[in-house]
Amino acid sequence: MKKAQSISIAVALALCLLGALSLSGCIEGRADVTYGPKGPPAGHSTLKQIKIGQTSKEWLLGVLGEPSTQTHTPEGVEVLTYEYTKKIDSDVEVFLLLDMKDKREERTVFVFELENGIVTNYWKE
Repeated sequence: MKKAQSISIAVALALCLLGALSLSGCIEGRADVTYGPKGPPAGHSTLKQIKIGQTSKEWLLGVLGEPSTQTHTPEGVEVLTYEYTKKIDSDVEVFLLLDMKDKREERTVFVFELENGIVTNYWKE
């Protein structure tokens, strides 16, 4: 009886080991992140430095670069718009069981209103 029990335990351990070895390397995942031509969006610490009535257009251009678009309202307000895109392409595969793909694009837009070269208002869309 003890010999049969020992053989059963050995067989169970061998099957567990074989199962673990067969599953190793069968799960694969990746995520590719790419940014549009303006790179990643301005961070929170950068935006905290912008002060209404104080920050100049030159500072915005120096820190954020050229805007995506630049327009003027009929009232003479200059509007600078910065558009940032982030593309995420991810894939998770479990050998012969599951294949999940996810492609998405995130868009971040910052709009700055200026009068006489000074920021009077800004927001994130």
